[in-house]
Amino acid sequence: MRRKLAALFSWALTVSYAIFPTQSHAMQAAEQFLDKDESQKNVQKEIIWTKSLSKYYAKALMSAQYEQWDTKSEFRALSKLWGKESAWDHTADNPKSSAYGIPQLLGLESNTPAPEQIARGLAYIEHRYGKPSVAWAHWRKHGWY
Repeated sequence: MRRKLAALFSWALTVSYAIFPTQSHAMQAAEQFLDKDESQKNVQKEIIWTKSLSKYYAKALMSAQYEQWDTKSEFRALSKLWGKESAWDHTADNPKSSAYGIPQLLGLESNTPAPEQIARGLAYIEHRYGKPSVAWAHWRKHGWY
């Protein structure tokens, strides 16, 4: 088996050397390929965080990291809670306090990305209330969580 693998590896090296005799030839070929469409080079598309995308991300994060929660019912509670807090707007700013973002956590900065806001909000809920349904019950009783 080792002989077959060695022979295959040797053949692959020989073929690759025949195509690209030196590393500089390989780099030149790659650069020519990449330079065909210069307008697409180094272009990174920005994700636009809509309310539905934020909800989808939160639900996926809940099912991946908080397996102890019943995703369906707990997400329903989370959806209501953050719907009341920020209407799932990642730029929501509370003028009466320093609360910001989707979960309206204190101390979040305006440049905090939506995924980080959601992750921090879920961690806060787990730490303080155990699960979103308890946080939602607290919000209904007191108007905050």
